[in-house]
Amino acid sequence: MTRSEQSGDRVAPLNIQAVADAAGVSKTTVSHVLSGNRPVSAATRRRVERVMEELDFRPNFFAQALNSRKSRTVALIAQDMTNPFYPALARGLQNSLATANQVVMLFDAGAGQSLTRTFVDEIIQRRTDGVVVAVSNVEDELLELQRAGIAVVAVGSGLSGMPIDWASSDDEQIGFDATTHLHGRGHRRIGIISGPPSAEPGGARLAGYVKAMHELGLAADPHLCALGDWSRDSGTAALYQLLDQPEPPTAVFCANDLMAIGALDAAHESGLDVPGDLAIVGVDDIDAARLVRPALSTVRVPAQEIGRAAGDLLLHRIAEPDGARRHVLVRHSLITRHSA
Repeated sequence: MTRSEQSGDRVAPLNIQAVADAAGVSKTTVSHVLSGNRPVSAATRRRVERVMEELDFRPNFFAQALNSRKSRTVALIAQDMTNPFYPALARGLQNSLATANQVVMLFDAGAGQSLTRTFVDEIIQRRTDGVVVAVSNVEDELLELQRAGIAVVAVGSGLSGMPIDWASSDDEQIGFDATTHLHGRGHRRIGIISGPPSAEPGGARLAGYVKAMHELGLAADPHLCALGDWSRDSGTAALYQLLDQPEPPTAVFCANDLMAIGALDAAHESGLDVPGDLAIVGVDDIDAARLVRPALSTVRVPAQEIGRAAGDLLLHRIAEPDGARRHVLVRHSLITRHSA
């Protein structure tokens, strides 16, 4: 028998009642097998599952969500899926949620605020069980998700002021450690290519740089600070800006690896030796950091580990909606290669 039954020229889709009739059980029993919410004997479960396989039956996703109030679907809203950090984070999230048979929907917030708003509406319409948010400036959307009864977990500290769980690295300490490392290499005129300071992790990593400069007795010269937008091209443009200063830096901390690789491009095009003329440190330890020449020194932020932590927090929040707020801090580490 195929997935549908012929009735004249009309094709009627299979439903739970058809499975129940073929298996010799009630419609309710089939529903319990599908949802797993009520006990069903092992023999009955095997019989129902065998019939579903023979009929090539696929349960209606939306009907299941309506009946069980669980869609077994979660969403990830990421800042920029072209940045290798976020696919790695998504992999970790997926690995965590696979233990609960949850399917992950991905959305790239780089598509713009209007499409992000549309996606949030779709999440609510689909009765999605939970959302992991790895982007800033979506406070209104998160409050709406919470009002709809959807579990929410944030990645990064940018939303830590809201009443939600979050997983993060210590971004201020990352900026501090990278700057201190450059100082330890003998540099005193240390610049920074920062992400947007109004959105995390840009603000925190910039604060870590400023803190380190002050504690090291160095001036945090505003002429040594250039802004990027996390992309490789912006790192190139920002380094050119720093090199145009009357007293350019001898070392630069870049707030992520893509901007650091862009800075390497500008250094090569300017005829500078790295690290002889200019030392460069990035953040994230994406795969490309090992492949560029010279290989990039960087602060490793374990994206997959953060994704797994966010997934674990989300599963806990789905199971205990009223539980105490939780935070998981994932440790970073300095990876010294050849650029600094």
